[in-house]
Amino acid sequence: MIELLTVTTALPEPAFDLHYLHFPLDVPEGLAELELVLEYDKIVDVVQIYAVLLQPDGAFRGHVQCPGGPGPRRLVIGVGTADATPGCVPGPIPAGRWTVRLDLDRHKAAAPYRLTVRGRTGGTPGVRAEAVRAAAENVAGGPGWYRGELHSHSSHSDGQRPVADLVKAAREAGLDFLAVTDHFTSAHWQDLTGHDDIVLLRSMELTSHRGHANLHGLARWVDTYVDRPEHTMTDVADDVHEQGGLVCVNHAFSGDQAWRRFDTPWDRIDLIEIAHLQQGANNDAQIGLWDRLLTAGHRVIGVAGSDCHDPADPGQALGQVVTVVHAREGSQAGVVAGLRGGRVSVWRGADLDMHVNGAPMGATAEAVDGAVRVEVDVRADEPVVVFVLRDGLLINVVPAEDRPGAWQRIAVEDRIDRPGYYRAEVHADPGRHDPRFWASSLRDHSSLRAAGNPVWVR
Repeated sequence: MIELLTVTTALPEPAFDLHYLHFPLDVPEGLAELELVLEYDKIVDVVQIYAVLLQPDGAFRGHVQCPGGPGPRRLVIGVGTADATPGCVPGPIPAGRWTVRLDLDRHKAAAPYRLTVRGRTGGTPGVRAEAVRAAAENVAGGPGWYRGELHSHSSHSDGQRPVADLVKAAREAGLDFLAVTDHFTSAHWQDLTGHDDIVLLRSMELTSHRGHANLHGLARWVDTYVDRPEHTMTDVADDVHEQGGLVCVNHAFSGDQAWRRFDTPWDRIDLIEIAHLQQGANNDAQIGLWDRLLTAGHRVIGVAGSDCHDPADPGQALGQVVTVVHAREGSQAGVVAGLRGGRVSVWRGADLDMHVNGAPMGATAEAVDGAVRVEVDVRADEPVVVFVLRDGLLINVVPAEDRPGAWQRIAVEDRIDRPGYYRAEVHADPGRHDPRFWASSLRDHSSLRAAGNPVWVR
């Protein structure tokens, strides 16, 4: 092994605008492998460091996160798939000036660390590594409703299981599509091939110090390191949209991981998590933010996510909160187009569809002389109540008939004198005689069984 870089030092004192440390290193011709070892004592939510390797043209080649306790983190990239650790993109090692980026994910104290990079000779010189390429996309079905998971993690980032385990769990949960959204990396895409009976989205999670966002329907890796002034969320959104993909703001009120990117170009955000399996009451705030965005004119589609890191953990198991999409076909392109189109609902025990003056969710309806007819189709296995909202405010509450497993339609008439939007929610019915419920004070994340996306009316 050839030693290319050794740094033994301590983190500087925390600073508001200090997010990354960079270390250049010169890689000679003919290396078959690069090994990076980062040693430091992790202190949860106080000192957490990620290591990233960038090749001379700035392309991402690998990262290592910091699950677990204190101890060294090891990252290896090599010529073949078997020569790369999880989170790393295999391929030849081009000569030139590489960069190690230390991402100071949690930096609330100065702390010692040691960084070492070594190379092993024997590779093909001077060949640029290519991004992981997906196999020809399969089509798993025709027009209809598709149920899936938009937020999960494998061992390529901080998940506990390989991609194959997530795919197996998704099948067992009866899902039609799955997005593995590993932090920073596209290395997990190489494990998405060979599964023709389920749609697997090429996705990743932007994991900044002021918020997380999933990127779906990608063709190539996206530079997600936005905690630097020269690369912003606008740049990320432009790259994602150029690829035909979608940007989704995640768990917007989740403590240190809350969305605090106050320069967000909301007109370029496509989706927002409004139902997160593990966020509890934060989901109420997320729906409130969503309504504020909608009333401001941003056509952002509400979706769900479990953020599953271990499908064997009952608290994270897939299928408990589901995004339901009407798509023209069961493929990545079909699901992404369906999400963009907005005929989408969140399932937490009930199915929901809605039309306003005949227009489906995600569309714009015409209100002749201001007349509006909202038709909500609902199916549930328990007594439920349908809430109809206009511009984020409740206009009607209608109990559904107790007909387990059967679709039924609830219609509400309204009149408007200006453009706006309608949406519907389905909640568990705590009892017909509870006045707090009818005043909507018990309508929250715990009673939510389904949420539909808006129909805009003009």
